[in-house]
Amino acid sequence: MKRTILIVEDDLELQELYTMMLESLDFELVRALDGREALDKLARRLPDLVILDILLDKVMGNEVFRLMRQEPRYAGVPVIVVSVLSADRCEDLIEMDGRTSFLRKPFRREDLMAAVRKALPDE
Repeated sequence: MKRTILIVEDDLELQELYTMMLESLDFELVRALDGREALDKLARRLPDLVILDILLDKVMGNEVFRLMRQEPRYAGVPVIVVSVLSADRCEDLIEMDGRTSFLRKPFRREDLMAAVRKALPDE
């Protein structure tokens, strides 16, 4: 089965941009427009990596992150947090750990690819 990246971003243009940036990887790219949809997709299929915006509709990204870290099934899934908020502000909202990295919007493709390689070193 193909490995999966779940992209949780409420901006359709940014979802498309992430998809274009990541299309060279041999991953299935699954997208969610809000936190509730992200949680639904997590329940259906465990991704290998989550790219998670913090400022989302319905359920905020920090709540998705908190639920992921509390639920044993999702606790080991690496997360790349992307936000217009500063790293310090995001650290106030979520507990950064060894499975979590941060990218501030806007970022370059090289930054995203480096974060993916860090999260999934065998890629």
